[in-house]
Amino acid sequence: MSIPVRPPKRKLAEVEGLGQNKKLSYNVQYANLTSKANLSPELRSGKDAGHQTINAYPLPEPTETTGESSFRELNSSRVSPVSFDGPFQAQRRFAPNVSIVLVGIRGTGKSSIAIILAATSGRRLIDADHYFQQVTGRSRAAFKSEHGITKYRQQEARIMDAMLSEHKEGWVIACGPGSMESSGQMLLREYAKTHPVIHIIRDLESIRSYLQAWDTDKVCRFLELSSPIYRACSNLEFFNISETGHEHPSLGKNGYHQSQLELEVDQRSQKFTPFLTLKRLQRDFVRFIAFATGNATDLSNQDASFPLSTQPVEARTFTYAVTVPISTFFTRNLNIEDLVSTADAFELKVDVTENPSSRLGLESTLADRISRTVATIRRNIVVPLIYHVESDIGSIAPATPRKEPLRRSISSYLNLMHHGLRLAPDFIAVDLNYDDNVLSQIIASRGSSKVIGHFAFVQCAEQGWDDPVYLELYERAKRLGCDIVRLTQPAASMEDNHAVQRFRHRIAALPGPQLPLIAYNSGSLGRLSCCFNPILTPITNQSLMSEPQTKNLPHLTFREAQEALYASFALDPMQFFVFGANVTYSLSPAMHNAAYKACGMPHVYNLHQSPSLRGLNELVANPNFGGTSVSLPYKTETIALLHSMSPHARTIGAVNTLIPIRNLEDFARVSSGSSLCVEKSRAGPIKGLHGDNTDWIGIGNCLRRGLSPANAIRPSSTGLVIGSGGMARAAVYSMIHLGVQNIFVWNRTFANAEKLAHHYNRQNLPPHTKNAPTTRSNVHPLRSLQDSWPANYNPPTVICSCIPAHSIGGHPAPNFRIPSQWLGSPTGGVVVELAYKPLDTPLVKQIRALSHRGWIALDGLDVLPEQGFVQFELFTGRRAPRRLMRTIVLQEYKAEEGQDDRNAILSRLESLDGQPS
Repeated sequence: MSIPVRPPKRKLAEVEGLGQNKKLSYNVQYANLTSKANLSPELRSGKDAGHQTINAYPLPEPTETTGESSFRELNSSRVSPVSFDGPFQAQRRFAPNVSIVLVGIRGTGKSSIAIILAATSGRRLIDADHYFQQVTGRSRAAFKSEHGITKYRQQEARIMDAMLSEHKEGWVIACGPGSMESSGQMLLREYAKTHPVIHIIRDLESIRSYLQAWDTDKVCRFLELSSPIYRACSNLEFFNISETGHEHPSLGKNGYHQSQLELEVDQRSQKFTPFLTLKRLQRDFVRFIAFATGNATDLSNQDASFPLSTQPVEARTFTYAVTVPISTFFTRNLNIEDLVSTADAFELKVDVTENPSSRLGLESTLADRISRTVATIRRNIVVPLIYHVESDIGSIAPATPRKEPLRRSISSYLNLMHHGLRLAPDFIAVDLNYDDNVLSQIIASRGSSKVIGHFAFVQCAEQGWDDPVYLELYERAKRLGCDIVRLTQPAASMEDNHAVQRFRHRIAALPGPQLPLIAYNSGSLGRLSCCFNPILTPITNQSLMSEPQTKNLPHLTFREAQEALYASFALDPMQFFVFGANVTYSLSPAMHNAAYKACGMPHVYNLHQSPSLRGLNELVANPNFGGTSVSLPYKTETIALLHSMSPHARTIGAVNTLIPIRNLEDFARVSSGSSLCVEKSRAGPIKGLHGDNTDWIGIGNCLRRGLSPANAIRPSSTGLVIGSGGMARAAVYSMIHLGVQNIFVWNRTFANAEKLAHHYNRQNLPPHTKNAPTTRSNVHPLRSLQDSWPANYNPPTVICSCIPAHSIGGHPAPNFRIPSQWLGSPTGGVVVELAYKPLDTPLVKQIRALSHRGWIALDGLDVLPEQGFVQFELFTGRRAPRRLMRTIVLQEYKAEEGQDDRNAILSRLESLDGQPS
């Protein structure tokens, strides 16, 4: 990765200010600019020169000084704004490894996001201002002062054109307001036809806090001016959610602002540094880029922690989408993790109307609120997001006597849909009430988003579900290019619930491949049809029950839907186990049983302790056997009994999860390695066993969680594994999956470390990330703790200790600590200590004492629930209630005699969330 030297800071007098205030609408048509007469006194006065210009309409650029600042009025002989194509000509399908442009004002975190993206994607980084200075030998302000504004604009246009045309692949290009002259807008608009041009925005208060000299009103006015222009020449949008609770100075030693990432890298001498402040931003943005650019490889690598993500949500049986109106987000502080804890998708229903005065496009304030809501939801979910603009606005518009539903206008609908597409949701729902030409515009601009063709009857069709209109709607959705069809009507009688079932069978019987169908009856009387609708059934949450019925929320919760399936014998109660020679102290039963209860599943998870592998026969003979966790010492012995294994378990050479195969047809499907292909929650004779390994995922998720953006995995990154047993094998595999190219192993017995290294080196495993070189990962044994770290290799930034911390069989506790000469990483790193008896091991104490150098320590109580989430998905085919399972593990943990870990446990309980790394 190439990161340019930071350009010299600009002084207040070197930067241009504001001229005529003109506003450009980014949607269906473009407004004339507001007149100077409407400007505030500060904008008219032009006393200070403290801001850059954007386009022909000079927009205020934040200064880097403290104190009061204002806008300078520029020459009135500016050219008119360039005219852009309509919004639905935006291109959102891109070539592999395409260059990515980030645009936005200062204070949005654009620079930090650019560095994160470059580090994690393997692209090189260009800062447009620095590029200008490299070419001309002058900063923008100095060049303007020396050569005049006309020549500056000509030079800026040439340099911008060259920068974009010469860097079409493999780059991240960060453009600030200096790149937004009218020529720059035209170039970006053209570039956006083949490349992602992403508008980075942020909440007003965070920008104001960063700028310091500006008050809230000035920032608000500036955003109102700039946002439409930035949106007009970009095709995607990302809202940078600010983390709370990590207040930290943002001024460097020279008095200038530093990005958060620079703070993470540079301020190592301080006692406390929030190294992981940007962790969630990194996860959100990298995933956003992978999806928006259609990078299936990056998406699959990120989803490796979630087996359910390997199968499309519409391809699984009995999946659910929790539905929440955006108006509720605007008025209530919702706990998103609780809303979506067991759902398979999150449907955001946009049920708000625009200001009647915003006739020319979606107003910036509403656009910002929608972007922020979507970003907040994404920050807290791991499931697909469905963006649905409600077309029936009768319940949210002023009450008027009417017979037919009050439909949203075409222009309003297109405005809201266009904005939603900029946010790259996993799904968009298009309303089949609108004409084909309207829907075709939307579908043609969907990018990577899948399309749900939606039609909700307000009243039952004349012949109910037997009416030909339903089949016509289904065929129309297929013709338009939808991926899924959703049809609903209110239930007038219980017979309607049987009729919709017949309609599903009629669609399934049509010749040729058919689109997935969501069909159900709405209203309380239609709940029965919802229970048996196979995919993306709409559900609500208990916390939303107080919402008025005018918001048309579902009448069914996830727990009610699940309980109905088991009560009607569509699914069977299953029995799960943890199997091993000594499992008395296992926390898994409490964790899984609490999850089953919360989900409305009548399953039971028990201990099964056995002195030999033969004890497994008793489990397999049980017709309600659903699967078992495998503990020591049977993780390798069990392999001889398996009929199939996942690729991960086969590579590691150990299994910790067994799943029964009851259908002979499943043998062919599981040969691909997917444990999810096996039928779930159905009792009967067992024909075979499938083995999987979730230990590597638990370790890998903890490593990801502890890696700050400054330590993003690069080809030069190295890892260290302590131990050589089964968990050490899983730890090495997790590092290979992260893209670590050189992994070192230390074990008390060097020969065992050599065996572990040989196990992986002989397999010639391919790299799992595009950021990795074409060469495979190498595993190297280390001889002695007294040796220096191997020359020509960077010190490790990912470390996993896989040895016990307590005494075993009369042998004293090892009291292991990592040699100080191996902890030379200038940016710290993450250490995962698999032991948690005791919780505060000597290694954990050592690493936490180095937190000021950027080191993060996680322990076995972090790893256990992570691998448990995956087992829950493999056992049940359902999403795990992550926060609940983490909570139970901590609550059920019993400290070793003589140890008091209560305060540490209470502290962790207070800061729990259910999110991935």
